[in-house]
Amino acid sequence: MKSSRIKRRSFLHGVTTVSALATFPIAISGCQTTPTMSAGNTDILYWVSINSDNTVTFKIPQPEIGQAATTTVSQLLAEELEADWDSVRTEFYDPNTNLDNANVYVWTPTLASLSANHLFDPARTAGAQIRAMLISAAASSFDCNQDELFASRNFVHHKSDGRKLTYAELALAASAMQPPGAGQLELKTQEDWKLIGKSIDRLDLKQSTHAGIKYGIDVEVPNMRHAAIRQCPVYGGRLIKVDDSVLNGFPGAPKVITLKGGHAGYNSPVPEGEDPDLWATPVTTSDAVAVVADTWWQAKRALDALEPQWDEGEFKHTSSDSLRASLSDKLTKPLDLSISRGDVATAKKSAAQVHQAEYYYPFMDPAPLEPLNCTAVVNENSAEIWAGTQYADEAIEVASKLTGLPRQQIEFHIMHSGGGFGRRAENDFVYQAVQIAMAISGTPVKLLWTREECIRKSFCAPLTLVKYEGAIDAQGEVSAWVCRAASGQAGDQAYGATEFPFHFPNSLIEYDRSTPSPIPFGWMRGVGYTQHLWMNFGFLDELARLAGGDPAHMYRSLLHESKIPLGIESREIAVQRVNTLRRVLDATLELTSWDTHKSAEKSGRGIAVSDTEYYPGYGSTSAKSAVVDVSLTEEHGLSINKVFIVIDCGTVINPDIVVNQLEGGVAYALTNALYSEIVVEQGRVEQSNFHDYPILKAHEMPEVQIEILPGTGKPLSVGEDALPITIAALVNAIADAGGPRIRSLPIKLKQA
Repeated sequence: MKSSRIKRRSFLHGVTTVSALATFPIAISGCQTTPTMSAGNTDILYWVSINSDNTVTFKIPQPEIGQAATTTVSQLLAEELEADWDSVRTEFYDPNTNLDNANVYVWTPTLASLSANHLFDPARTAGAQIRAMLISAAASSFDCNQDELFASRNFVHHKSDGRKLTYAELALAASAMQPPGAGQLELKTQEDWKLIGKSIDRLDLKQSTHAGIKYGIDVEVPNMRHAAIRQCPVYGGRLIKVDDSVLNGFPGAPKVITLKGGHAGYNSPVPEGEDPDLWATPVTTSDAVAVVADTWWQAKRALDALEPQWDEGEFKHTSSDSLRASLSDKLTKPLDLSISRGDVATAKKSAAQVHQAEYYYPFMDPAPLEPLNCTAVVNENSAEIWAGTQYADEAIEVASKLTGLPRQQIEFHIMHSGGGFGRRAENDFVYQAVQIAMAISGTPVKLLWTREECIRKSFCAPLTLVKYEGAIDAQGEVSAWVCRAASGQAGDQAYGATEFPFHFPNSLIEYDRSTPSPIPFGWMRGVGYTQHLWMNFGFLDELARLAGGDPAHMYRSLLHESKIPLGIESREIAVQRVNTLRRVLDATLELTSWDTHKSAEKSGRGIAVSDTEYYPGYGSTSAKSAVVDVSLTEEHGLSINKVFIVIDCGTVINPDIVVNQLEGGVAYALTNALYSEIVVEQGRVEQSNFHDYPILKAHEMPEVQIEILPGTGKPLSVGEDALPITIAALVNAIADAGGPRIRSLPIKLKQA
């Protein structure tokens, strides 16, 4: 169940810092496309195709993994284009078009919940430019001034004499015109919006509920063969040999192909001039054996008959326990990153209480439902690829490097994905499929991983160990905060520990991510905040209870500009941050009747309030708060009764989609908190399928109530935002109900 309401008139003053990635080449005066027509359809400015039947097709510069980008980006384009919503069609962008035109689509990976924020201005600007070009073409046709015309529902109308022309009639002439620069445009104001801010049904709703969407796993190509794959069970291992003679007489004409592991690109873009190790991590694969046959089951059966011999490499004796022990030892020494303020030692000496605790986060797999797959055919002078990926620009670059073909000779079809959650940011499966296709040149081949391969050879959020120490002074306030975190080798997750929204007068935060890991790092929904935020709030909740105070009131007192150190970097942004979070917290306390609510016996509530700011001034993160209500009995176990989410996410493009994303985030958070744990033993992942790596079931989903606060400026993140705060509020609710203090995930309590 859900409810969504907007009740306050309040404003979020947007951060002025703009990511270096967010350039707007489409809006530069002089940017012009060559008029193109195919089957009577005309492309204009790469973003829109005007079709001969007067419908419009929008090029969506985002892979669709369920986040509804096809709908929200279309709302932005259609708003300024004055398109008839019933005429809107969509197709995915062409990565080569983007790469050949200096990132014309601005933000193409489905990563970091940045899509709506980074595409809000470019998509509207493109729509406005194309509308202006159509009006200019109509003015030439009517021999009148442009101010005598207006656009509406795929027509350009003359204001006084009733003449009109369809977009289809004007498209070719318009496409040959110079687009106006961004400075010459006046985008529509919020008061004039007809589509932005409206809960319009998803464009793919009917298809998705009537089996009309084609996913990568559904691709069928004439004369296609099928491939099953098995990689070295220990990451980084190498193939010694495999005897394919055992397949003599197997059906489906099986062919064994051995694949060398290697560099398969990066898992996120690297802004020009930035350190790749900070912004992205290299994707590398292990050696593998694949079998190609006429059907996938034939290929799988043949693969099962093989007994490849592996050199299992440096991690063959590593386990989760041994890695945890290494991290524990590392936490006895100074760590790579250190941020300190004030005098922790003196604060501890004068404290009324000093408290310590250790928190643990295991490996977790994003576990999308659709198994990884890719279909490819490689010829001497061309290649064609079909795949659902979160990072298509990188996938086509990977294919180009493997085949030696120029990108322009590779056609890449972005397919719908049955979930991603970060896992499809790594294009290792594309890397493998292209190698297989190269080995059987001219024959299309579909590579499909088993579920077991997906779980055992994933890229995971890193195992993390954190040691905390806190001091409480005589007034019951936190006078010192120490957080020392170490993880397996990973991309930069330091923000999860360091960007905690509260400031303490004396603090020490240290972080290290250099310990070699038997599982390679991969992004997972919620990223570093999913790892660290529940730990931070769990320990702060411990301190609040030791001090005898209400945790929510402690948070509120900390969210005040007087708590922000005077010499802090970007102080103005920090002040705005705490004020916004305080406003969200106040709305949450009101929504949940926090101060007057009385929990029943063996029941409890937890609360968390945060944003997901990666770095100071990053400027694309929403502010949100969660309250979780639970009950806990010996007979029935843990029952999660209700989750409240309050969010300020700037301008809302589609309220229903915001609600959907937050509800989905709650479900994913509960999966992580209750069930998710990847265990390594002898270098191998022990889990194999959803029977031992389960996900939340429908009957376990609690009631969710969502309140969206009014906001202005660009849309802010929502796709990952419910995860960290839900987990944080949940672990504290369990303690409030009289249950154990949760310092390790997953929560090992019987579920009601």
